[in-house]
Amino acid sequence: MALGEDDNPVTRRFYWIEEERPFIVDACRKHWPEEVKQVLHRADLAARNTFIFTHRWDMERCEEEVAFPNGIDWYYRHNGDLEWLVMLNRARYMGELGQAYWLTGQESYALAYIRLLKDWMRQNPLTEAEVLGSADRSFNVKDTWRKLDSGIRITHWLKGYYCVRGSKHWGTEEETVFLEAVRRHGMYLSVAYTSHDRQSNWGFLETNGLFQLALLFPDLEEAEKWRQTAVQRLVEMCPLQVFEDGLQNEQSSMYHHEVLHCLFESVWLAELNGIALPPTLHDTLNRMYTASLAIIQPDGRQPNFSDSDSTDIRDVLARGAVLYRRGDLKSQACGSLDYEGIWYYGQRGFELYEKLEATVPEFVSKELAQGGYAFMRSDWEPTARYLWFDNGHMDVIRAHGHDDALHISLFAYGREFLVDPGRCTYMETRDRQYFKESLQHNTISVDGQTISDYVDSWKWRNVARSFGRVWQTAPGYDYAQGGHDGYWRLHHPVQVMRQILFVKPDYWVVVDTCRSHGDEEHAYALPFHLAEGLEVRFQAENRLVIGDAGNSGSGGPVLRVLPLHPVKIDVEPSWVSRNYNEKTPACKVVLRQSGQGFTKFVTVLVPARRQSEAPPAIRQLDVLDSYGRPVPRELATALSVTHESGEDAVLFSHQGPRGYQFANVHLSGDVLLVRRAHAAAPFAQTYIVNV
Repeated sequence: MALGEDDNPVTRRFYWIEEERPFIVDACRKHWPEEVKQVLHRADLAARNTFIFTHRWDMERCEEEVAFPNGIDWYYRHNGDLEWLVMLNRARYMGELGQAYWLTGQESYALAYIRLLKDWMRQNPLTEAEVLGSADRSFNVKDTWRKLDSGIRITHWLKGYYCVRGSKHWGTEEETVFLEAVRRHGMYLSVAYTSHDRQSNWGFLETNGLFQLALLFPDLEEAEKWRQTAVQRLVEMCPLQVFEDGLQNEQSSMYHHEVLHCLFESVWLAELNGIALPPTLHDTLNRMYTASLAIIQPDGRQPNFSDSDSTDIRDVLARGAVLYRRGDLKSQACGSLDYEGIWYYGQRGFELYEKLEATVPEFVSKELAQGGYAFMRSDWEPTARYLWFDNGHMDVIRAHGHDDALHISLFAYGREFLVDPGRCTYMETRDRQYFKESLQHNTISVDGQTISDYVDSWKWRNVARSFGRVWQTAPGYDYAQGGHDGYWRLHHPVQVMRQILFVKPDYWVVVDTCRSHGDEEHAYALPFHLAEGLEVRFQAENRLVIGDAGNSGSGGPVLRVLPLHPVKIDVEPSWVSRNYNEKTPACKVVLRQSGQGFTKFVTVLVPARRQSEAPPAIRQLDVLDSYGRPVPRELATALSVTHESGEDAVLFSHQGPRGYQFANVHLSGDVLLVRRAHAAAPFAQTYIVNV
């Protein structure tokens, strides 16, 4: 979609142009009035030297207003947190001051932009000698000039610049200061890139800034060299950082989308200005959008695995829908082109989005094989039953990764039930350790030990490795399996494996098995961390109903947790962090048992639209081998699930594929599922999962 002019190195490029202003202002106010309100609020605060970081894509949010009545200290760490300092210096408010100027026409916003620009440049000088002398510190010259923050900052400054440069207060002096800012950032970002940046989100955050300033200011002496350098870096980073499945290698949904955003901006800006980029950049970006489509929850948010916030990603999908004319992305995106998308695409892009037909994605459930995440869903509606399974390794860099091997989260009928607790902070505090360790994830623990050993906020020791991954999807079921070696390091090692069978579209059977040698008894705990506002109600035989607190009647969706075997159940307090700097009290259900040799948990998870719906009847089935001899329960587990639609019989072999007789059928395999429409009917559908 070539939206710009022919490639000409001496022509000044553009972001958005004055001719588009009436449409952008009108469309934003009409379709996104709340976004406009928030932008103006943050811009008003910034104009008074007061800052909050509440944009949905602020990487480290802070809702507390911090004011500088006597001048800004650009090195200030609110509550001692470096992340507050870097958010201040990333300067999203500079772009929003420009937007506020266009939205209102008030010169006070342009004056605030000019004042903050000059103040930052005055207080934060940078020389070439400083940059080259910082190589032993990976080129992070000073806190206000960290590499990734500098890449982010210049993109926000550019966005604001293309609005306020039309102000009567923008003259030769202001243009000179801004050009010097662009030159300094280009000089720094062109040399500060390291080999480690190639496989880190830092590389994309830095390079996006370098590419943009080089493309938009081609008359700078080194602009063409900088642009070529940036493109080459993008080409190198794409295959190194982005798996074939489209997930960014740090395996954090938030950093996946930060990298996607940077690649999008570079691709978008090049296309806007009629500049061809290597095909690998488009291919990578397109695959990243497909990964985003796979992971999106039914409520439009990203699951907050690893260091992530629970952020709405429908705006991301909307921009991808326009860029690649993808109706499948639109099907899960905003109804109208999102607020930022209006600024990026203008009237032409807005109208394209309106005309684009939303289409149901080609897949329903999907595994991101290289990342190791499996996503099971019933359909693409907001009421979908949805579970994601972390069946992979800790991230390549291991900085943003959490110790969450075999974790599951579950969403159904518009309500989140089982959650990943989030990240809360990057400061070296007890909260940092709490939110990263395996004990705060929905995965089995042995003897109270974590799967891997936490060292500090960014380091692990004895990192668990995954093995035995299996994924199959079919119209009637999804199946995922995996294990890890995290508990092999114990004095008496334990092998842990998890199997998950989604019997579509109604329920999941989760089988956790633990194997150890000798007569050493181990204590096993299987936690299910609940979303905020949920409470646990006990019913007969340790069956649990989880629903909204205070709603004990028939209204509202519920999740039934049905253990097949006797277990001890505790309800304990826990925390959930939806955004950086936030945590909310919640609770978790912990299933416990002790055992020697072979121990298993078999748990059926059944969501329902409301508690008044009849619960399924769960019972254990006897199993015979091919000769009609009883099969011990440590070798096979079989259960019957009777529900309104009929009866299902499920068998899990714990000894590899074998022939089994159960529920009046004789089948062979590893995992077996047979279904019939009602109790008196013969089993009409048979599924064999050949692990």
